[in-house]
Amino acid sequence: MPFLSTIEENAQAKGKEIGARKTCQENIIKILSSRFANLPEKMIYTIKEIDDMSILENLLLPSIQVNSVEEFQQLIDSYVTQN
Repeated sequence: MPFLSTIEENAQAKGKEIGARKTCQENIIKILSSRFANLPEKMIYTIKEIDDMSILENLLLPSIQVNSVEEFQQLIDSYVTQN
């Protein structure tokens, strides 16, 4: 196994973190898009702007459970305004 410097290891970890965040964002958007016909562009943009993985994880399950786009927007707003 090749030796990786600390900088390379940090870069690898950061890349994995970014990949996990993007995957979670995409999954939330896909779930909501499949459940609700017209997902507002503003909501898609807001989801893509969330950098905190814990917020994204907390939004994933509700994306399956909410009854409307408006209800999900309220959840997003509550998390975004807390941070």
